[in-house]
Amino acid sequence: MKIRKQNDHGFTVIELLVVIIVLCILSMFVALAYSGVQAKNRNVERHKDIDALKSQLEGYYAESNIYPTLSDINNPSWREQNLKKITDGTVRDPSWKDSVVACTIGGKAGLANGPSAKCYSYQVTGSDGDTCNNTTNICAHYTLTATLEGGGTYVKSSLN
Repeated sequence: MKIRKQNDHGFTVIELLVVIIVLCILSMFVALAYSGVQAKNRNVERHKDIDALKSQLEGYYAESNIYPTLSDINNPSWREQNLKKITDGTVRDPSWKDSVVACTIGGKAGLANGPSAKCYSYQVTGSDGDTCNNTTNICAHYTLTATLEGGGTYVKSSLN
């Protein structure tokens, strides 16, 4: 039988387990806080993108007295020609992946025709509230929507 001496150094198994458990709990809190910050940053990006889209759409309307159709705004060539400050990144939700069917057009992100998670949406109508095509029914109103992480939406509508 071995007798423990007063000057033995080291930790017992119980002490080590307590330290490991405390470290695990602290790292879990840090991970949760970090993921919350990431979600908040993505929501801020959504706000900026929707505001940028609204600004460009209102500028386009001021010049032409119509809003673009959904197919126009989802056409990169049309956007490059008419909404110069709107890039592919501006119409892409930060959580978008090419597997999101609602807003994937030709392998790239586009605007959906209604609110959808991981997509921005652009709903445009004529002055009568019906669908528009800028030929027989002029596009006179729109609603831009971003679905936020943690619940809720960020919505901007046409000025007129």
